[in-house]
Amino acid sequence: WDFLITKKANRNDLLINVGGGLITDIGGFVASTYKRGIQFINIPTSLLGMIDASIGGKTGINFSEAKNQIGTIAFAEMIIIDTDYLKSLPQKEFDSGVAEMFKHGLISSKIYWEVLQKTNLSINNDLLELIYTSIQIKNSIVALDPEEKNIRKSLNFGHTLGHAIESYCLDSKTLKTLLHGEAIAIGMVLEAFLSYKLCGLSENDLIAIKTTFSEIYEKCEFGDENIKSILNLLKHDKKNTHGRVNFVLLEAIGKCRLDVEVSEALIYDAFRYYA
Repeated sequence: WDFLITKKANRNDLLINVGGGLITDIGGFVASTYKRGIQFINIPTSLLGMIDASIGGKTGINFSEAKNQIGTIAFAEMIIIDTDYLKSLPQKEFDSGVAEMFKHGLISSKIYWEVLQKTNLSINNDLLELIYTSIQIKNSIVALDPEEKNIRKSLNFGHTLGHAIESYCLDSKTLKTLLHGEAIAIGMVLEAFLSYKLCGLSENDLIAIKTTFSEIYEKCEFGDENIKSILNLLKHDKKNTHGRVNFVLLEAIGKCRLDVEVSEALIYDAFRYYA
């Protein structure tokens, strides 16, 4: 904001955000609030940015202990995807984006989920078609429900616990800091277990989800005190209503159920299953 004011940017100017999800989130937020809104373009340079963060109009910043509590819904004029950027991405950052690709399959397409399972998801492979499929899945959901009143909530699968884990690990003195996708992968395993217990997800699908993510992401150890602190962070989740924590869970791979209440005891069971 200071830079834009110093440079005398006006309401007809355009902000171009080149970078990962953090950059497009902040850049979109700055653009959507400067002079009550100027236009912006996103050029995501990370896999996570390309298939998730830069798309869908969500902008925001982290505040205090909670992620993305301050933000707007504002759509970019254009999003430019150039997969050449991925060639310079560290493998861990690349894998962070892969988690969101798997999520798109879990919430809306068993076929896409199975294709991802069979694909060598590497920086060195041409993944343009898969990236485009993920973008199509997210865009189709956002188009139906841009303000997240209903079906767009499905994009939060794995994120209710995943965001709390990500926030906790960011400030923890004992646990390592996790990338977004690493935390969401843990969240998806936990929430798959909840889906098995509450929504009819088959045991075979639960095992497949846990096995798939365990092959890509390093395991994280959570003690009871860690879990208690993570549960305390759930109260900040944006999807809560009237003090209740609402989960997006799976009835089957490719089929979601929205706004499911889960007991604290069952969440502890989910952490035990993950361990």
